[in-house]
Amino acid sequence: MKKTLTLVLVSFLFVSLTALAASNNGIATSKGGQMTTATRGATGFVAPTYLPREGETVIYNNLSNYPLGVYWCCSGWTISGPNSPIGATYADAMPFTPAANGKVNKIVVAVGYVTGTNGVTVSLNNDAGGLPGSVIGKFDLTGLPPFGSCCVVESKGGGGGVAVTAGTQYWVVVQTSNKTADTWDAWNENDTNQTIQTFAFDNNGSWGLVSGVLGAFAVLGQ
Repeated sequence: MKKTLTLVLVSFLFVSLTALAASNNGIATSKGGQMTTATRGATGFVAPTYLPREGETVIYNNLSNYPLGVYWCCSGWTISGPNSPIGATYADAMPFTPAANGKVNKIVVAVGYVTGTNGVTVSLNNDAGGLPGSVIGKFDLTGLPPFGSCCVVESKGGGGGVAVTAGTQYWVVVQTSNKTADTWDAWNENDTNQTIQTFAFDNNGSWGLVSGVLGAFAVLGQ
């Protein structure tokens, strides 16, 4: 009887630890899974691919202008699908408030790929009581750079743009979709204003507010 109880307890402990953390080639999550960290950086760094272009209006930007430190390479917020090694659906949303009325026609995010299908969905959302609300613009990104490298960023835009109002909070959301259900990505922390701020974390379909360094992103428009 004593031996049987020991085996049961060991099995329970193993399952619990597996549910709390995941790892892949030197990249691991925190015990709660919310934070992803590269225990070793990439073998090399590259110059940033993002610079505001002529005619672009910066609505929000926390990407650094230092070429080798546009964002922090090796820690970020977990983005995962239900079939990923994380075993849960996690998404993150970063808030911003325009200083003037305008139209968003490009969103830039620093998101790195860990494993699974290489892709992610980015959306611009209204605010709903201090949490991400309805989607007002959305696009998919593929071919993400490896997480733990710096400083390639991904962006997409075009069209007539999405109107935003001065003094109103909006959200940039990064998440998986049905096509990326096995994905594990991470949204790099910014290194421009490394202060603890409030953002939103989606745990298996339920948004809640958490605190930490915001993910690195920029919102550009007209």
